[in-house]
Parts: sequence; structure tokens; C-alpha cells
Amino acid sequence: MIRVLLVEDDPMVAELNRMYLSRMGGFEIVASVRSAPEALALLQERPVDLLLLDIFMPGQSGIDLMREIRRQALDADVIFVTAARDTATIDRALKLGAVDYLIKPFEFERLKQALEHYRETRHMIRRGESLDQSALDRRLGRRPLEDRKAEGLPKGLDRNTLDKVLKAIGAWPEQSPWFTAEEIGQQVGISRVSVRKYFEFLGTLKVLRMEPGYGTGGRPVHRFQLQKAYLREAQRFL
Repeated sequence: MIRVLLVEDDPMVAELNRMYLSRMGGFEIVASVRSAPEALALLQERPVDLLLLDIFMPGQSGIDLMREIRRQALDADVIFVTAARDTATIDRALKLGAVDYLIKPFEFERLKQALEHYRETRHMIRRGESLDQSALDRRLGRRPLEDRKAEGLPKGLDRNTLDKVLKAIGAWPEQSPWFTAEEIGQQVGISRVSVRKYFEFLGTLKVLRMEPGYGTGGRPVHRFQLQKAYLREAQRFL
């Protein structure tokens, strides 16, 4: 049974969290307190596995409490349940080791997901299993790197082709930095229309700078130039 301490100064929210936890198997609420000092005193007296912790509380904040938990090396994990949504606060919470961060108001399904993930990870660690990287990634809810990269590309774009396009662009002579989609297509071995799809994607990342132009017969022949400062934005998809 996972022992949970609720740390929430709003009685209505505390009751709601209590109700949510009652619908989850494998969790036991050991107490509900309304301040950081109360929580710390209880943690020093009895074992607690997990805190559902608010940040905005009178006196010490939830961040202050978690910092003190870490300083005293108390064996308790934290899931923040709070209205604090600024990036600085979230960054501090994650760096202190919060296992999850829920922003109020939230649906029960989101809390359920956080608790189930925590329970499964805790059981895995307690069983002392030996896992390979792919099995560990699945247990931690992380997709393989290849899946994440492919998911980030717009529909119709291929990672290997993007790599070839970027290499062709990177190898373009610096003394004549402007190129067309047709010229890169000849280098890569794909059509001008296909290259334009990749150029549009690279344009959204600011990797390419476009200069509008027209060829014979009024056909648009735009020229492009590599913006090296933004090249890493594209390389993260490879």
C-alpha cells in the first residue's frame, strides 16, 4: 500500500483529492494537513511514500517544503497539485525531483494517470528487476527516440530525406549562398515540388531564408539561403 500525505490549505480541494484517491487501488491516505510545517512534522514522525502537494500556502510554500524534504533526506516523493503555472516555479519543482506536476483545475483522469505511473514505477523499483533500455523506457512512459523524431515531422516528410536535403544545403558553396528548390532537388535526387515541402518546413524553423523571384514566363523561382544559426533546430529531427 502506498502511503499518501495530502498537503492542501483549501478544504474543498483537499476533500476532492481525498475523493479521487479513494477511487484508486493501492493508495492509503495517512493524513491531510494545511501547511508546510504540519507536513514536515508528520514526515519526521511517520513513514510517507508520496505527497500530493500544493505550492501556494500560508507561510512556507510547497517549494520550500520540498526543498526541506530534500535537505533532510526524507524518503518521500512529491506530485505537485497546484495553480502555479509559471515556468520558473515549474522548473524549480522539477529540478527538486517532483515525479509529476498537475495544474489546477485538472480532470480525474490526469491525476489517475500520474498515480498509476507512480505506482508502476515504484513497484518496478521495489521488485529489483533488471531491465534493458527499451523495457525501462516503456515503464517510464517514454517513447523510443526514433518514434519521437518521426512524430515531430509534418505528415509526408521523411527523416532520411530531410537529412539528405540538409546535407545538400550545408554543402552549398558559400561564395554563392543562394540556391533554388530545383538545384537542391538535383543534388538529392527528388523533384522540385518535394523539395519545396522540406523547404517550407525548414522555413518554419528559420533554417532557411527565402527571397521571392520569378523566372521566364512568370513562373515563381524563389531563392533560398541557409541560416546556420538555426541549423540545430532542424538537426534535432534527425
